[in-house]
Amino acid sequence: MNNNRKNAIIQTTEFIQSKDEKVILLKGTHQYEKHSLVLKLLSESKEFITGLYRSNSMQNIAMQLDHAGYKVKLNQKFTSGRLYNLNGLRIYFDSLFTRSTWSNTAQQLDFAIIYPMDSFCSSKNDLKEDFLNDILVMKKVKKIFIVTWTDMRHDYTWLAPYVDRTVVFDADEEDPEYHNRVIRSSQRNY
Repeated sequence: MNNNRKNAIIQTTEFIQSKDEKVILLKGTHQYEKHSLVLKLLSESKEFITGLYRSNSMQNIAMQLDHAGYKVKLNQKFTSGRLYNLNGLRIYFDSLFTRSTWSNTAQQLDFAIIYPMDSFCSSKNDLKEDFLNDILVMKKVKKIFIVTWTDMRHDYTWLAPYVDRTVVFDADEEDPEYHNRVIRSSQRNY
């Protein structure tokens, strides 16, 4: 199967509609498009309204939403525990690396987006276990979207037992130069 936008849309839509799948891992070289695609498809679904956006840093949320096409001020501060209305979605925000923010968000959620997952892969096992317990056990989440930014040099095998579907969304068809630059950059930094 192609690792292009069309396939990413088809696969992610099938996941959203599935009654049997709970966790999807979106990987690939299209750095800013994967979380954008998830937010767009959730907005269109009308079935998933209230969710969690767990970022690598609270300070990065405005920039990440801007990349996804949301009209937010880049200096806007987001607070964990507060519900924000964005493009028909009601979203809580918290930080992947700050456990104390996790308890500020609701327990019952339609969806959770974890983005970007990359840097978390090198975290200690106890933090990974706490994350998995929080998102899979403590919170009652219908659909979980684990989204990477640049995944060439990160090991996601620790997530394999929990992931129902993996989708690769590369930039190769839309922008081969960008795609190759991302790959080269990842290899250089490895």
